Amino acid sequence: MPIVITASEAHPFLPSLGDPTAIAEEKALHQDIRPLEIAILNLMADKQTTELQLARWLGHTPLQVRLTFVTTDSYVASVKAGHKSKSTPSEHISKYYNAWSDVKDRKFDGLLVTGVNLLDADVTSEGIWDEIQEIFNWSKTNVLSSMYICWAGFAAMRYFHDIKCHNGKTKTLGVFEHGIEADSADLLFGLPDRFPIPVGRWQRLHRDKVEGYKALELVSCTDEGDIFLVAENKAFKKGCKTYPRRIFMFNHPEYDTDTMKKEYLRDIKSFPDLPIPPNYFPDDDIEKTPINTWRYTAAIYGNWIKSLYEATPYDINDIPEACE
Repeated sequence: MPIVITASEAHPFLPSLGDPTAIAEEKALHQDIRPLEIAILNLMADKQTTELQLARWLGHTPLQVRLTFVTTDSYVASVKAGHKSKSTPSEHISKYYNAWSDVKDRKFDGLLVTGVNLLDADVTSEGIWDEIQEIFNWSKTNVLSSMYICWAGFAAMRYFHDIKCHNGKTKTLGVFEHGIEADSADLLFGLPDRFPIPVGRWQRLHRDKVEGYKALELVSCTDEGDIFLVAENKAFKKGCKTYPRRIFMFNHPEYDTDTMKKEYLRDIKSFPDLPIPPNYFPDDDIEKTPINTWRYTAAIYGNWIKSLYEATPYDINDIPEACE
């Protein structure tokens, strides 16, 4: 929560007005608080694990957050038709998930879209692409800020900016060091200049693909230029602090300690030549228990929630019809 500033002059050690950690007393006195409404479009096969990982970090702030879990209409229809997932019980979907068409008339402070375990380098070739395009278009008018994770980040880059990714010869799986390039919206507030992040994906996007786009800020990448985080920042209205209109996040700070181990053991059944994930198993010994070196990086989710609280209107219906 921001510090209330009562003086117009700069304080010797407190943050000044305009700083992301400060708020004017006049504004604070008139600031009503309501639960932030976050829709999670969960495209992962193992929905329950993803729910737990995201909910743990989205809720790790003093703010109230109400989560609405959503999936595509086609997936809900397949469950109703008798489709059985190996990872998520049908009863769980029926009880806790909304079809997108059931929530499309609502507005949300935030939308979070997860990835999927798909291998096609061209996201437009995936069977869900038409539905994803419709949801992305809806987000322009019904959501203040959107976060797209892993495959969803590549899909959103393609839809909103026509930026294409490419597939590597093998899956990138491991824990890699990243650095901070720029961070106008304070998404990485509290993180050191260098930090490890789990990566688990086939798609790749190099920094030269986004450099030069005025609408996009390259927030973080590896020394080799493999991108972790890109932000599309805006001011909600004149005079307001910059907030992230869209966040394209290609890696997984929310991963539990054993998530990558499960992913690796699953993948080598289909890809026996897949290398042991670097910087993950002690001594590269898959029999040894991995050590979690990245947990603190999931603070990005709390930083996003803070930015929503600062930018969103009290009346959620005042989220503009067009934020472009």
